[in-house]
Amino acid sequence: MTPPSPVPQDPTDAPTATTRPAPRGPRALVVPMNRILRTGAIAAAVALPAATLLGYLVAGVPGAWGGLLGMGIAVAFFAVTVVVALATARTRHTGMLGLAVVASWIIKVALLMVMLAFLRGQDFYSRPVLFVALLIGTTGTLLLEARVVATTRVPYVEIDRP
Repeated sequence: MTPPSPVPQDPTDAPTATTRPAPRGPRALVVPMNRILRTGAIAAAVALPAATLLGYLVAGVPGAWGGLLGMGIAVAFFAVTVVVALATARTRHTGMLGLAVVASWIIKVALLMVMLAFLRGQDFYSRPVLFVALLIGTTGTLLLEARVVATTRVPYVEIDRP
């Protein structure tokens, strides 16, 4: 025979139909990062094909590759930073957030150097188109992050409830 489940002594402890699960991690960090990830995915879905098409119109097939590579690098940098920050915040070890983001940034920079060293001798892409797409993509992701963080409403104080 199984023991009976405990019954809440206080009616306010009982779950209600309107109770939503709390976000994992500090709300002031998780809410904006989720919005940044969602908005960034939509922007990337528009920007990658647009950069590829514009690159093609400017410089043909090499331009398409330059646009795709430039915008892809910017989107990858953006996405990895957000995912690392979210993953760290959800572990509730927010003290490690700075370390995790900086470590991911160092790894990304090292990978970027390797990628650019590989691309240096290649001729299948347009360097000017890659540069412009990377510049626009990087500026766009920074503006998107700033806008989302500035307009996301989060509480100033969080109360931990048992």
